[in-house]
Amino acid sequence: MAKNPTTRFAEQTTEGTMQTATNGIDLIRMVAEQSLHLSKAAFEGYLTTARKTVESINHQASEIHQRSFSLATEALSDTLDFASRAVRIKEPQEALQLQGEFLSRQTQALADQTREFGQLLMQATNAASRTTAEMRRAAE
Repeated sequence: MAKNPTTRFAEQTTEGTMQTATNGIDLIRMVAEQSLHLSKAAFEGYLTTARKTVESINHQASEIHQRSFSLATEALSDTLDFASRAVRIKEPQEALQLQGEFLSRQTQALADQTREFGQLLMQATNAASRTTAEMRRAAE
């Protein structure tokens, strides 16, 4: 039995609509997959940047830790030297001179340490900034 033109038109329209919907869904799926891949690549780039920045900071922190321990050892040695010399003092004038020398050395050591730690912190900050900037450029 032959289909009437209205039924055939309805079937063709339904088939066309279904095909268009399927094509639209495929297009949406493709765009979503591309967005997901781009997001994943960006996230991996950020993680790489963060990892390298942390490694740089850890390296600098290790240097600061080592130098701090070395400076503490020097300060302890100076203090023990002062104490050793102080127990051998015979006159009050020697005590004042020894104390003045000790305070002078300690003051100079503190100034040197402050300057050195400031430089180490600046180096750490610059290294972290460079790493972050390099990773941003690489991600672009």
